Amino acid sequence: MKIKQHTSWTNLNPRRRFEACDQNRNSQRRHHFFEWLDNETCPRGKAVLPRLLRRLRGMEEEIRARDEQLRLVEAEKKKLEEKVGLVIEGKKELEWSRQRQLKLGFALILSWCLFVILVMSRKI
Repeated sequence: MKIKQHTSWTNLNPRRRFEACDQNRNSQRRHHFFEWLDNETCPRGKAVLPRLLRRLRGMEEEIRARDEQLRLVEAEKKKLEEKVGLVIEGKKELEWSRQRQLKLGFALILSWCLFVILVMSRKI
C-alpha cells in the first residue's frame, strides 16, 4: 500500500491537503488509509475561496484569450510590414524610372536641338 499526498479542491475543503493510500476508498478491501494534513478551513474561507478560484480561472481564461489575440495581431503586423516593404521598394523603383525618363527626355530634346542646328548650319 503506497501513501500519496493530495490537495482537495472541493467547496467543503478548499486547498486542504491530505494523505491517502493508492487503494480506492470504495474498493472491497476494508483497509483504506486517509488522513487530513491541514486543519479544517474556517467557514469564511470556505465561503470566499471558491469565489476567488472562479475569479482566478476567469482571469486565466482572459489572459489566454488576450495572448491569442496578441498572437493574431502580431501576425497581422508582420504581414503589413511586409506589404509596407514592398510598397517602399515599388516607390523607389518608380522614382528611379521617373529620373530615367526625365534624363531620356532631356537627351531627346538635346538631340533634336543639335539636329536642327546641324540642318540649319548646312543651309547657310
